[in-house]
Amino acid sequence: MGTTIIIMIGIIFLFVIVGLGFFFYSLINSKNNNMNGEAKTKALDIFVYLGIGISLVVSVTNILQIIFTAIDRKFPDVLNMAYVDTYSSDVRLAIASLVVMYPIYLGLSWYTAKDISKFLYKRDLTIRKIVIYTTLFITACTLIGTLVSVIYTYLGGELTTRFILKAISVFVVALLVCGYYLYSVRRDYTQKSSVPVISSIVVSILVIASIMWSVSVIGTPAEMRAKRIDSERLSALSSLQQQVFNYFQTTDTLPNKLSDLNNAFQGYSVPVDPVTGESYVYRIVQLPVVKINYTTTKKELITPAIFEICSNFDIARDVNQNGQTKVSVPSIPASTDSTYSVSNYYYDGDQSPFWNHGIGETCFKRVISSDMYYNK
Repeated sequence: MGTTIIIMIGIIFLFVIVGLGFFFYSLINSKNNNMNGEAKTKALDIFVYLGIGISLVVSVTNILQIIFTAIDRKFPDVLNMAYVDTYSSDVRLAIASLVVMYPIYLGLSWYTAKDISKFLYKRDLTIRKIVIYTTLFITACTLIGTLVSVIYTYLGGELTTRFILKAISVFVVALLVCGYYLYSVRRDYTQKSSVPVISSIVVSILVIASIMWSVSVIGTPAEMRAKRIDSERLSALSSLQQQVFNYFQTTDTLPNKLSDLNNAFQGYSVPVDPVTGESYVYRIVQLPVVKINYTTTKKELITPAIFEICSNFDIARDVNQNGQTKVSVPSIPASTDSTYSVSNYYYDGDQSPFWNHGIGETCFKRVISSDMYYNK
C-alpha cells in the first residue's frame, strides 16, 4: 500500500510540475521577448528532464517486476509457495504504473529531441547532462542490485530456468538503457538519425509483449473478476458449513433448510450468491442417529450426519498440495466428499485443494463423524 501511494503521488506531482512548466514557459515567451533562449527555457528544461529521469527509473523497475513475476508464475517453485498472491496485486500495480509512465517517458524524450534539434545549444545544457548521468547511475544501480538479488536467490536453490530468464532480462534491459543514452549523449543533432525511432519501436514492442505475456500468465481482468466472485462464493459456503455444524452441536440434528440458520440474536443472516442473488443449494444426504449410552451417560452418534452445499462457479479451481494451480485443468467431479473439519474453512487467498471446484455447479459433501463431537 505504501508503494502504491508513493507512485501515485509521484505521478500526480510529475503531471503538475510539467503542466506548470509549460504554463510558465508560455507566459515568459509572451511577455519577455527580450530574454535569450536559454534563460527563457531553463525552468521548463529542468521540469522536462526530471520527468524523463523519474519516468525512466519507474518504467525500468516495473518492467523487470512484470517480467520476473511472469517468470515465477510460468515456472513455479515449491520452495516459494509459502505465500501466494492469488490476485497478483504486485504485478497489477506494476502494469498500471508502466502503462502510465512509459508513454510519459516517450513523450518527454520525443519533445527534448525535437527541442535540441531546433536549439542546438541545449545539447550542452548542464541540467541535461546532470539528469542523464544521474538517471543512468540510478538505473545502473537498480539493475546491478536486481542482478545481485537474482544470483543470491539462485545460490539459495532457485530453479535454473528462472535464474537464466531473469538474468537475461536484466542484461537486455541494461543493454538497451545504457546503449541508448550513451548514443544520446554523443549524438550529432545536426544530422537526422533513425536510431531514436527504431529504438522506440523496439522497446515499445518489448514492453507491450511483456505486458501481454504477463496478463496471459496471471489472468485477464475478466478472469480476475471471476476469481474474486468465486472467492466470495467459497467464503459463503465455508460460513454455511460452520453454521450447519454449530446447529448440529446445539440440536443434534441437521437444519431442514438454510433459512433455519438465520439468527437475529447472533446477527447471522444466510448469504446469497453475489451475482444472481439466489440462495445456495443445501441438501441433507443422511440424517444423524444419536443415542444416549446409559452406562456412560454420554451421547453416541450411531449414524454420521451428511449434507451437501452447492454453488455455481465461473472458473475452475484446481490447486495441488503445494498450492500450485495446474496448467491444464481437468474435469473436476461435480461433487467432492470430505469429512468436515473446523480447520478447513475458506479464506481469501486460500491455496489448499480442499475447496477445488469445476465450472458450473459443484457440490461439497460434508460428513460429520462421531469422533468430532460425541464419544469423547
